[in-house]
Amino acid sequence: MGRLIPRFFVLVTLGALWVCLPSLPLSFAQAPVEVTAEVDRSAVSTGDLVVLTVTVAGDFQQVDEPQLPLLSGLQVQSTARSSQFSMVNGVVTSRQTFTYRLAPTAPGSHTIDPITVKVDGVTYLTDPLAVEVTPGTAPAPTSMPSGGEPAEPAPEQLAGQDLFVEAAVDIPEPFVGQQIIYSFRFYQAVNLLEQPRLGWPAFSGFWSESLSPNKVYEQTVDGRAYRVTEVRQALFPTAAGATTIGPATLTIPGGFFQEDVVLETNPVSVEVHPLPEGAPDDFGGAVGQFEMTSWLEPEQARVNEPLTLFVRVSGSGNLATLPDPTQGLETRLPDWRVYDAQTTTEVAPTDAVVQGSKTVERLLVPRAPGESELPGLSLAFFDPEQGQYRRTATDPLSVNVGPSDEAVASPPLGPGGKLDVDIIASDIRHIKPAPPALRSDATPPLDSAAYWLMWLLPPLAVGGVWAWERRRRRLSSDAAYARSRRALGAARGRLDKARKAAPADPDAAYAAVAEAITYYLGDKFNLPAAGLTRDTVRQLLTDFPVPDELTSRTLACLDRADSGRFAPGAAGTGIEGLIQEAEDVVGALEAALDAGEAGR
Repeated sequence: MGRLIPRFFVLVTLGALWVCLPSLPLSFAQAPVEVTAEVDRSAVSTGDLVVLTVTVAGDFQQVDEPQLPLLSGLQVQSTARSSQFSMVNGVVTSRQTFTYRLAPTAPGSHTIDPITVKVDGVTYLTDPLAVEVTPGTAPAPTSMPSGGEPAEPAPEQLAGQDLFVEAAVDIPEPFVGQQIIYSFRFYQAVNLLEQPRLGWPAFSGFWSESLSPNKVYEQTVDGRAYRVTEVRQALFPTAAGATTIGPATLTIPGGFFQEDVVLETNPVSVEVHPLPEGAPDDFGGAVGQFEMTSWLEPEQARVNEPLTLFVRVSGSGNLATLPDPTQGLETRLPDWRVYDAQTTTEVAPTDAVVQGSKTVERLLVPRAPGESELPGLSLAFFDPEQGQYRRTATDPLSVNVGPSDEAVASPPLGPGGKLDVDIIASDIRHIKPAPPALRSDATPPLDSAAYWLMWLLPPLAVGGVWAWERRRRRLSSDAAYARSRRALGAARGRLDKARKAAPADPDAAYAAVAEAITYYLGDKFNLPAAGLTRDTVRQLLTDFPVPDELTSRTLACLDRADSGRFAPGAAGTGIEGLIQEAEDVVGALEAALDAGEAGR
């Protein structure tokens, strides 16, 4: 027991150090954050490409995607991202590199305005870059997306707007199971300080797969340049009939004094047609373009030794819903044992289509020797491009099944059909005589409640330190949270000040009561207390919501405090009762606001 106590304190100390270590000053082991941007060359022709590199180096945790400005005379062709990490002499350095390949679209002197990069919540701006573009033999076309296709026509509602979103599908009347592309487009004529957040609609009645990479290009509408970001989803309708895809939303974070801006796209209507009649009897719902191959591993086999049949279906379409082409194989192989299928699906979406492969593995065990043939397999599918049903099939596979290995000769049996066993030596040899008793009167440590209690104390101590440190960090980094947590204590301090000032200076006491309630509400709602009028207070408490009776008590306290301060003859009348009522009101507000916040 005496040895366990020092170990317990060592564990507690190590746990506390482990939790507190990230909060200790680490300036000696940190590298400052540096954000730079550069181009591989400042002079280029319209037939070449410019490589723009944005580098974030130093000690940091998170880097958001850089926000490129509107590029005049240049357009993004492709993007890439890489990361590096190193530690030299205790100094931790991370490096994130963002690479953009830019195609010049017009000759002239072009400037890449400062690029916005957010690192660990801090916004950095790079220096502007100049690029001189001269005419070349193959000038890049303007208003072209990065994939090379012509840009979509600009929507009519775009003219004159700084920010705009829209949604569309490429095939408004598909067949069941046919791939369509849902495109979300974001038009921006101004730069943003933070990355917007995209919220997809529910896509009810569709399978969905993301298509990459995103398209980024420029369009000019009424002489104004817009940067267009196009994000797409591949959708596969699951049932026939008319359906509507709800709006997608784009949330643009606001600043300290601005609310978030939420943009919504138009809903999109899709009329899904059923598959045409005349489907083959074995059609299982596959829609797309597919090919099928099969092979055996190993190619030779022996009786009662397994081999594996591989069947791979590859092509474009909804691979997740493809039927198993080996279904019913066991009925076609009476001389084989056929085990359950194992399926592997590999999906590789491109910028325009979902493609990949689905591999089915069946374990086969031959029961008889000789030359055997595995039948060919087929898959019926509907090709929406040709508008007809098609079939892909594999060739039969021949396999030579050899006899099983001969059994190993059994040793001779003794009389009575039993195996003779020669005893070489005793299998248990005593090292020393056994003691008369194997039981100790002392209580084993594992049966002691104190022993297990001490093992519980270190994680409890570590958890307590972790919770305290987490709260301390949030109070230092989240101003709104800090104001809310300290609001009740600050209000009670002002009411104590009012109680002390009441005998000598009633006017100051009434002012302190009004400040206690007003500043309390400002701290809880993260608003400046100076702007909280009586009507604003009523609106805040009603919208939260706070019970009507408590709202009336709060407003009554503010009215009595104002009457005591400004109405003649009212000063000093009932100040002690008002202070007590204000304390009760603040306490009730604290409970109501915290309960309402927890329920949200």
